[in-house]
Amino acid sequence: MVAWRERCNRTEAVGVRNAAQSVHLVAASAGFLSYLLLWVTIIWGMFLGRGWAMTRFKYANVYATHMTLAILAMTLGWGHAFTQLANPVGTVFLIDEFVPFANGRDPIGIGVGVVATEIMTALLISVPLQRRLGDRRWRALHSLAYASFTLLAGHVLLAGSDVGPLYVKIPVIALWLSTAVLWLGLAVWTRKGRKTPTDGAHGVRGGQRAQVQVDPGKCARFGFCEQEAPEVFELRGDGRLGYRSQVPAEQVEAAARAVKVCPARAITMRRVGSDARSRRPAETIGGEGDGSLAEVIDLRPR
Repeated sequence: MVAWRERCNRTEAVGVRNAAQSVHLVAASAGFLSYLLLWVTIIWGMFLGRGWAMTRFKYANVYATHMTLAILAMTLGWGHAFTQLANPVGTVFLIDEFVPFANGRDPIGIGVGVVATEIMTALLISVPLQRRLGDRRWRALHSLAYASFTLLAGHVLLAGSDVGPLYVKIPVIALWLSTAVLWLGLAVWTRKGRKTPTDGAHGVRGGQRAQVQVDPGKCARFGFCEQEAPEVFELRGDGRLGYRSQVPAEQVEAAARAVKVCPARAITMRRVGSDARSRRPAETIGGEGDGSLAEVIDLRPR
């Protein structure tokens, strides 16, 4: 009888151990894949925010790819978190999934992971508010993604039981380091570009009149141009964009800011008298000096 009971206990212990290993394998795989996809999402977002991917790809496709990667990464991240609850010998409880630093065994390692996941989730939920927030507040809010990714790297290194070997630890650190270096490099580049308020405006300087053109094939209707230069641009409720093609000197700097913040790089501006290579917009509804917007283009889906 005793031998049979011991045999049952050993069998049960083996079953529990196998179940724990299976849960750990699923959770670890989801966690590492989520970390990799978040890295790709952040790098892709850097290119997207500065228009570097607009030369060969349509903005809508680039943006959709960015959002798809973000959703996949966060789905795997939350899957990693909740899979831990299925571990029969685990030390993670439901409260640990939402309240940072509440875990009794590893408060720091698990806590920074909770904070990182919650920040990334909040950024994803804020996407529908992008137009209301405006370009400056939107970019300021999304700069938290870099801090969140740093916390996530700390979570992987501190709480990950599979991160001991160098062949695992080095790639984790390398992904974080590449993000930090690229972010710092872009910050320096952006700061240098801000020395001239008309960055990206093809030689237009303050005190000069300018000509504005909008490419309807690129415009994604975010409305950042209207927020920066409401006297020049107007995004209408019927799906059309009205804008003043001839910009007076006192509005050139505001129009240049609109050129710079346009995420789709759909706006070009040149000083009056330069070679205007862009196509004329589709419809003229007013004249210069009558207080109305001079051009209207139809951005409604066809």
